[in-house]
Amino acid sequence: MHTKKALKIAGISLIGVAASLGISSLVSYQMGIINSDAHKRRAIRNARSKDNTPDTYNWYKQLIKQTWFIRAEDGIHLAAAYISNNSDKTVILAHGYHHAHEQMIPYAKLFMDLGYNVLMPDARGHGVSDGNIVGFGWLDRRDYIKWIEEINSRSKTPQQIVLFGISMGAATVLATAGETDLPDNVKAVVEDSGFSSAQKEFSYRLGHHFYLPPFISTFVSLMTRVTGGYSLKEADIAHQASNITIPVLMIHGDADRYVPVEMMAEIKASLAKQLPKESHEVPGADHVESRLTDPQKYQQTIAHFLKQWIKEA
Repeated sequence: MHTKKALKIAGISLIGVAASLGISSLVSYQMGIINSDAHKRRAIRNARSKDNTPDTYNWYKQLIKQTWFIRAEDGIHLAAAYISNNSDKTVILAHGYHHAHEQMIPYAKLFMDLGYNVLMPDARGHGVSDGNIVGFGWLDRRDYIKWIEEINSRSKTPQQIVLFGISMGAATVLATAGETDLPDNVKAVVEDSGFSSAQKEFSYRLGHHFYLPPFISTFVSLMTRVTGGYSLKEADIAHQASNITIPVLMIHGDADRYVPVEMMAEIKASLAKQLPKESHEVPGADHVESRLTDPQKYQQTIAHFLKQWIKEA
């Protein structure tokens, strides 16, 4: 009798644990992978008010902008803001997780001051682009190939293109640069606070920010495979970066609480030994705060790096 009772209790306990893990996995998927239309609209408002000073946003509002649209390889419609600087240099800016292209306005000003045209896409599942599933930089890599092709088809003069991204956008531009069909006129990639693996990053956030077992990311990854066509494990950014053949600049705050600075070292270690590359740890900077820590030095670091690879007209 005691044995049967113990087995019954153990069975109930296992069912409880399984149910708890199932619920936690589902909630993690809903919160981490699904970006509802309401959340997308809120992110646009937050990007305008929290990621910009009144001066930078007013500067942006006064610019003449074009809205570009493309259809992704899987049929999703994507949108971007384009700002001409009458240049033969164009930068494509990739925003972060659960943000929108307006987050990149301060970086648009930085690059326009350096003489670049600027294209700021809304990632799939973000901003006014279609979709509600976050691509974590992996699905987005193919979208950015399409954006590069769009620049090349629209431009009256040949363009030298630079890829720049922060956080998830940093993973996006690294993954894009590692594609075998990257157009030849993409000359360099600059990443700020990028993660080395979508699954590692998701696991890190589960454990450090939500106090959930990191292995839940495995179940979430199965869900993304079914609903999004990719798994978090598949989105191995460091491995993808091993295919990069253009110069890479890496910037990361050493006090980053969201993407550990050690991930920059993982990315750097994966790059080809002969590849021109620089990595900079910014003392005391939290996630995507390296620019805010010392704006002048941040711009100088980028300008000096790109000057080596971008020809001046």
